[in-house]
Amino acid sequence: MFRVLNRYLVRELLQNWLVITLVLWLVLVAARLSLYLGQAAAGHLPAGVVLGLLGLKSVGFLVFLLPLTFFLALLWMLGRFNRDRESLALAASGIGPVQLYRAMLFPVLLAAVLVALSSWYLVPETARQGYRLRALAEQQIDVRNLVPGRFHVLQKAGLLFYAEREGSQAGSLENIFVHQKHAERPRVLLATSARIEGASGSAGNYLVLQDGNRYDGEPGQADYRLLHFREYAIRLTPAQAEPVQKTDAMAFSDLWEDQDLSARAELQRRLARPVSVLVLALIAVPLGRFRPGVGRYYPIGLGVLLFALYFNLLGTAQLWMVQGRLSPSFGLWWVHLVPVTLVFGWNTVQRMRARRRAFT
Repeated sequence: MFRVLNRYLVRELLQNWLVITLVLWLVLVAARLSLYLGQAAAGHLPAGVVLGLLGLKSVGFLVFLLPLTFFLALLWMLGRFNRDRESLALAASGIGPVQLYRAMLFPVLLAAVLVALSSWYLVPETARQGYRLRALAEQQIDVRNLVPGRFHVLQKAGLLFYAEREGSQAGSLENIFVHQKHAERPRVLLATSARIEGASGSAGNYLVLQDGNRYDGEPGQADYRLLHFREYAIRLTPAQAEPVQKTDAMAFSDLWEDQDLSARAELQRRLARPVSVLVLALIAVPLGRFRPGVGRYYPIGLGVLLFALYFNLLGTAQLWMVQGRLSPSFGLWWVHLVPVTLVFGWNTVQRMRARRRAFT
């Protein structure tokens, strides 16, 4: 009978886990896609890198969701057992919490190993690639991102750019206004047309203005200098751009050797992720215990509140480590005891009350 129960629980749990993970993952990916599309429409991000950034970011979303969705899948399965009175049938057959834990051992360990390998090795690599792609994208200021009829601030080049309309030729703009910060005096450039040209090697891109004038001088002063040009090139990007180095993109081995507080906190966070799967599986069974008169969604609602408390404590403890208020040797391990103590303590109190009512 235990083999039949084991196969049944594993099948139900994995099906629920897959469906819940897919739904929540699609919600997060859709929200991130709308953010990237907004940045691309505003000219802050080249449209060609949106899907690449989204794909890399979606990996981190998936790994973040795995502990939560596994916990929700457990509670959903146990809630259905309560609704269909299957939990009573299992209890009458001698299946208690110990047998449930044994039956769930394989999927729980599978989820913990999957979360560990992903958070330790896969997510840092995708985060590193994402930061590198974002840094390169900020360099590649393409004329397609310079929308006519809108002012664009090009921070790295120190430019305020405006074009009235698109040009007759592909990749060009007409009636150009440019305000350029300069070490000596501000410059204002008016040109008939503009285009983007890429330089050879790693010299970056250039904004090439044609048939216009350059005005040098301070507003309110009478010493303006006028320069007429047929072609005027402004360098847009530096020769090289280094991606932002963050602890979430560091390799696991580098975190292990780094003694910086932020690195130690990130290491503790990665170690806590697979442990959280075991903790959530441990508290799911008492949360999903059959209670007469309780609805199917009661364990899920209570579980979501407990999950929010648990992961907020993990984030707070990590912040305390970065700020030096919590010793790295103490780490995040104490946080795992909070939900276990709350659930099993509450479950013990409920059982004691039930026994008192039975004897009175």
